[in-house]
Amino acid sequence: MAFAGLAHAAPTVTPPAAEQRVLLARTNLFSSVPQQFHAMLFVSWSDGLRPLRVEMWRGGRDRMLARVLGPRQAGRFLLQVGAEHYLVAPGARQPVKLGAGVAAAGPVSFEQLLGVDVERDFETERVEAGERMVTFHLVARAGSAVARATPRARWVVDRIRRQPVRLDIVLADGRTSRVVEFASFADPRTLVPAKLILKDVLRGGPPMTVELERFEPMAVPDGLFSLTDGAVRAQLPPAPPAP
Repeated sequence: MAFAGLAHAAPTVTPPAAEQRVLLARTNLFSSVPQQFHAMLFVSWSDGLRPLRVEMWRGGRDRMLARVLGPRQAGRFLLQVGAEHYLVAPGARQPVKLGAGVAAAGPVSFEQLLGVDVERDFETERVEAGERMVTFHLVARAGSAVARATPRARWVVDRIRRQPVRLDIVLADGRTSRVVEFASFADPRTLVPAKLILKDVLRGGPPMTVELERFEPMAVPDGLFSLTDGAVRAQLPPAPPAP
């Protein structure tokens, strides 16, 4: 077919205008949200599935640790270092590296909570500017680690509020994989998301809502993110009871 080669063609990158670059930087959650924090999230589904809580630690731009609170997940962690995801299981000698597709099915990841790093990891292919909404069509930088899981993205922002509205994760063939809607923010100054709605377009299923119950900027120990030594993780306080 005539369209078969388009997905693989090198994109034409058009640098955004100065005003658009400022807007992109202002809405980049990776740099506006505190670099280190502890948070508690409440996760629910529209079809009435049993909700759950997720406890999360961020230890810099590229490190996150999360645990699902519940007896069936006791002692299990999802560790994210850069674009790589790992499952930390109780009794295991070392974390198990997860594939990009498996990682995306986890309860919460950087891409779901903070979007993507729209300045560092992506080039702006083109910009659609409406009366209020501005859509940045992004292409992952060649050779970057994030390019495997998120080759393309659409970053939709509100020009008036200077806040993100939606993130579309787009595959190399042009299909939309996931959609993250930023419904509200806890603090407009730092753009800490308070409520997200996540939709898995490819797999289907009910939308997932993530609500921020607690957020604490704090110094997070480096040892929480170790791939070789789980001693610091083992010293964490017991998980709070499941909802």
